[in-house]
Amino acid sequence: MEAIGRLSAHSTSHRFAWRGLSSADHLMTSSLHRLLEREEVTITEDALRAREQTILREARRWGLGVEGGQMVDDLQLLADLQHFGVPTRLIDVTSNPMTALWFATRDSRSTHAARSGLLVGINMSWYREESQGEGRPQTVFKTVGAPPATRGALNGGLGHRLVTGLALDTSFVVSSSVPNVRLLAQEGYFLASVHPEPPSGPMVSLKMEVPRGDPAVTHDLFANARARGNPRKLPFIAILIPSRAKKQLRTYLKNTYSRTAKRLFPDFAGFHDHGDWQG
Repeated sequence: MEAIGRLSAHSTSHRFAWRGLSSADHLMTSSLHRLLEREEVTITEDALRAREQTILREARRWGLGVEGGQMVDDLQLLADLQHFGVPTRLIDVTSNPMTALWFATRDSRSTHAARSGLLVGINMSWYREESQGEGRPQTVFKTVGAPPATRGALNGGLGHRLVTGLALDTSFVVSSSVPNVRLLAQEGYFLASVHPEPPSGPMVSLKMEVPRGDPAVTHDLFANARARGNPRKLPFIAILIPSRAKKQLRTYLKNTYSRTAKRLFPDFAGFHDHGDWQG
């Protein structure tokens, strides 16, 4: 908790995306990446893109991707598919570290209850809601989901924003224009990128710099005062959650931050997965 608090003061220019992993053994891979791995397909951008286009095409043939009588763009459709468990390249993150910590401390019903969890904070130094001149393109994409927005925003087609994001040298943010109740409750959005070549763990599915660990960063986070001068380069930080601390942290999150399954999954699927309806 001390490290999380100090991260916000590390630099006013830092903006973190948070993700909680119930097992520290997990890598940061997309569900689409994991699907192709299970199928023993060599993971390349061409393979990911081919399957992604197949999923999008078949979803539209099924009649999905329509809002208010208008078709939503590919990013919105991917966000909706991700919500219902269809594999996509999108990676769920949240702006609230307490929500991510809840996922990193899964309860005893999880198969990873006996394993240490991981709280990951990704510093989005590349975060730009608008283009800022040559070499500094927009990296935040609001999906086109509301019908009035489709007239002027889709000149490049339904896949324009997705293709634009995949052309970037960094990861990019996908923010839903029509967020469902679960996204709202979890303060969630998505990160994605073209598949990095070569990938570097643990951020296997995200194109971002992954340097060697810097012990001085840990010192700075827990020191009484950070040394003067520019903050240390901090692309991401991973905080290990020992398995023995999970239960205590889960109780703390419930009592102090109202982080519960009922609060984070306020929909029918959430009730099915987490509700005590079986007696």
